[in-house]
Amino acid sequence: MLDHTNVLHINTSRSWGGLELYTINLIKKIHESGECTALYCIPGSKIAIEAEKIGVKVFNAHKQARISIKDILNLSKIIKKYNYNIIHTHTRQDVWLVSLTLFFYKNVKQIFSLYMSAPSKKGLIHRLIYGQVSAIASSSELLNENIKTNYPLKPEQVYLLRYGRDLDLYQKYPQDSEELRKKWNTSKDDIVIATMCRIDPAKGVREIAEAILHLKPEIKSKIKIWIMGEPTLLQTSPSGLPIFEPAAYELYIWLKEFVSLPTVENRIQLIPFQSDIIPFLNAMDIFVLGTYEETYSLSVIDAMSMGLPVIGTNSGGTPEQVKHLERGILVSPKSSLEIANAITKYIENPQLIIDHGANAKIWARNEHNWENKLKNLNIIYNKIWRNKL
Repeated sequence: MLDHTNVLHINTSRSWGGLELYTINLIKKIHESGECTALYCIPGSKIAIEAEKIGVKVFNAHKQARISIKDILNLSKIIKKYNYNIIHTHTRQDVWLVSLTLFFYKNVKQIFSLYMSAPSKKGLIHRLIYGQVSAIASSSELLNENIKTNYPLKPEQVYLLRYGRDLDLYQKYPQDSEELRKKWNTSKDDIVIATMCRIDPAKGVREIAEAILHLKPEIKSKIKIWIMGEPTLLQTSPSGLPIFEPAAYELYIWLKEFVSLPTVENRIQLIPFQSDIIPFLNAMDIFVLGTYEETYSLSVIDAMSMGLPVIGTNSGGTPEQVKHLERGILVSPKSSLEIANAITKYIENPQLIIDHGANAKIWARNEHNWENKLKNLNIIYNKIWRNKL
C-alpha cells in the first residue's frame, strides 16, 4: 500500500451545469495545492476540455452507463498502472462503474460526492453497489439526513462537506458595476434582480420571468430582471456545436419572445452563460433561485458571497441556505406571484436588502471557504484509505 493517498476523480457526464462545474473547481483546487490528481471522463465533453485547460491528467472514458464492460476493464487498468487508492465519484452512474470495478480491488476505496436528491437505495442490488462505497459526502444537512435514511451505509460514513468558494474574489466595485450595466441595457439606478442557471423548466425560469406581470407599475419601473444562462446541454456534436434538451430549448425560445412583449416594458434582460460570474454578481442587488427543488445551490452560495439577499423556493436544501427573513425570503415553488411579492417587499423596504445581504455574506464566509473544504476532504480521504471507515 502507498504511504499517501492517490486520488482519481470520476465524472462521465456529458452535460455542463453545477455538478460538472463544481467537480472541475474541486479538482483545480486540489491540483493547485500541489496534490496529484486526475479525472476519468468522456473525451470531448466540456468537463474534459476544462480539465485539460488547467493541466490535470485526463483519462478517456467510453460512455456514461451503469454497466459498461469496456469502462470497467479500462478503469481497472488505470487503477493498477497508476496505483490509485481512492476513487472519488461524482455521479450515480459513476458509482456503479467504480463499485463493479472495485470488486477486484479490495484495497482501493471509494468516496461519492452526492449533489442531487437521495431516493431509496436499499434494494439488494443497491446494497451490493453501495457496499463498495466507503463514504458519502454532501453540502447539505438535509440531504445527509436523507442519505442516512435511504442509503445502505452507516451514519458515520455520511459527511457534511460544504462547497468551497474563493471568497476574496467576491468584492463590490461600483464603477465596474455601472459599466457592465450599460452593456446590458440596465440603468445604474435600476434594482437588478437576477438569476443564474440553466434555462430549464425545472429551474423555475418561466416563473421568474412571469413575476414581472404581477408587479405594480411603480415597482416595475424601478427594477431590471437579469436571466443568465443557456438551455440545458444534452451533448456536443462532433463538430463542436451544442445540442440542447428539447424542453429547455423550447423554454429558451419562449423567453426570447416573452421579453419582447409590450407588457414586459423592456424590464427583462437575457444574458448568455458567463464563465466569469463575479462582474455580474457585482452588478446585482437581489438574487432569485426559482428551482422547483434544489438540493443545495452553488449559485446561491455565489450570490451570498457577494452579499446579496436571496429570494429562493421553500424546497430541498434552499431553506437551509436562505433561512427565511434572515438571509432572504422563501417563496413557494412554481409561484410567479410569490416571487413578485418578495420583489415588492424588498423594493418597498430597501434596508432589508442591506440587512439580509450582510447576513448572507457572513454565513457564506463561515460555511464555504476552500481552506476548510480541502482540510475536511483530506481528513475523509485519509480515514477511508486507512480502513477506518
